[in-house]
Amino acid sequence: MGLLSHLPSTTLYPGAALLGTTSHLAIFIRGEWHMQSPVLFWIYAFLTATIFAIINLKQGDHPFQTTFFITTSYSLGLFTSISIYRLYFHRLRSFPGPKLAALTKFWHVWQCRRGKNHLVIERLQAQYGNVIRTGPEELTIIDPSVPSTIDGPKSTCTKAVWYDFLLPEIALNTTRSVAEHDQRRKVWDKGFSSAAMREYDERVRHHAEILADRIESLSRQGKAVDVSDWFYFFTFDVMGEFAFGQGFEMLQSQKWHWAVRLLRRAMGLLGPFSAVPWLAQVAFYVLPWMWVVRDWLGMMEWCKERMGERIQRHGKGCLRRDVSHWLIEESLGRGTLERDREWLNGDAVTVVIAGSDTIAPTLVFAFYELVRNRGLQETLTRELEGVDIYDKGELAKVGLLTGVIKETMRLWPAVPTGGYRQTPDGGLEIAGSWVPGGVTIVSPRWSLGRSELAYERADEWIPERWTTKPEMVRDARGFQPFSQGRFNCVGKALAMAEMRFVIALLLTRFEVGFSTEERGERLVGELRDQFTASPGALELEFRVRVGSHSCKFLPQHSIKASL
Repeated sequence: MGLLSHLPSTTLYPGAALLGTTSHLAIFIRGEWHMQSPVLFWIYAFLTATIFAIINLKQGDHPFQTTFFITTSYSLGLFTSISIYRLYFHRLRSFPGPKLAALTKFWHVWQCRRGKNHLVIERLQAQYGNVIRTGPEELTIIDPSVPSTIDGPKSTCTKAVWYDFLLPEIALNTTRSVAEHDQRRKVWDKGFSSAAMREYDERVRHHAEILADRIESLSRQGKAVDVSDWFYFFTFDVMGEFAFGQGFEMLQSQKWHWAVRLLRRAMGLLGPFSAVPWLAQVAFYVLPWMWVVRDWLGMMEWCKERMGERIQRHGKGCLRRDVSHWLIEESLGRGTLERDREWLNGDAVTVVIAGSDTIAPTLVFAFYELVRNRGLQETLTRELEGVDIYDKGELAKVGLLTGVIKETMRLWPAVPTGGYRQTPDGGLEIAGSWVPGGVTIVSPRWSLGRSELAYERADEWIPERWTTKPEMVRDARGFQPFSQGRFNCVGKALAMAEMRFVIALLLTRFEVGFSTEERGERLVGELRDQFTASPGALELEFRVRVGSHSCKFLPQHSIKASL
């Protein structure tokens, strides 16, 4: 380092640039570096401080200026080499897409700054076609054959770097190790056995009845119901109980629990920063005081504390079995409870988010469409006459009800663009294109659900395409709302039963319509893609049916509810 003070600028600055180029070609061009980002940040900070100190001690003249020019020269060499490589020599250079996207994922961060990634992909598809290079190492492919290729039973793809977002906590749906996933999945399967499901069903029905009672109370007061609040109250109360053995009591308090509000704010981090998981790691370790990072870390810490309390209560008294019961029981049986805490903490977050932030938006959009299609709403209500809605087997036989849910998940997916996969080392043919190994593949459900390759009149909500008009589904391979293969959703059966019951219960008790002149403009206009869909407000009027299935209604006055 003492040489720095004796080297002329004509040698020093080009040397720094050459070192930057060499760093790229010899080191950073290979492998994954996102998890080393915090370490690299501090290494570069230390080296910069060291260079400044040496120049200040040995030379004394303009140490700030000299240090600036050295680090700038190094950075120029590094990023120029990266840019030339990504644009002209990279394996994905022949795929169409924005040049800035090929250079850096920061382009995507900027495009997604308002949480509209689903619309960003739509615009890119219109401009570049169905195969788009959306990042230096990323392809977005919109074709109904893609889900089965990257997620099917025979797929050799693995989860991409995005799934390291939760680290150091780890969970069933975030681990990138296939062996760890398969082992953990066996534990989770115990928690979703037929016996366990019967216990869960009772609690789902209990909370759904509280939801219906709260809606009826508002209805009899002539107040509108913002279902974008109430359906989240319901799903979070249910999943809080399943994860921690105690709900958030939002249906009772009729307001957002502070921890859930923190969680929903923290989920906003996944909107723009999903594109650069390495930047999130830097923020977690270097900028924990930053407000959005603080929300995320606060949410994680709260979930860890609740899981700790749940572990302390395990096996005591008459505690009802929940999903966590089976996870804790497995760790106790193996004598690895403390070693498994990172898994248990991560799995708790998974239960809450996967079971709440996915079911709630589906319910919101299902009622939005049922209100827009009043004739179909009444047809479904008539089909539910005489059906014991408390018998989930009987309810599952109501084809139109299942069709409503499936069509909603197609057109308004709960995970609009997430679900990143990475191709195997040897590469893979996807939708007619050869994709090299180690490439992230994005198959956005939002775009697939609106693809004319897969559906006739793809932009229209037509539940009959899943019942009496199967010809309207041209290629069903693109419809995988719960994923498939080894990574499929372990709670699929519970989620479907939950949505069927809530829709059936509310339709048999209420006629539902818009409460104001608004027709869902805020719902759609304020929809944000933050890995899960976060819909805008939707105020509906629930008119109580006189009798079980009568079409006579109580007189109403439309007044907005203040929650």
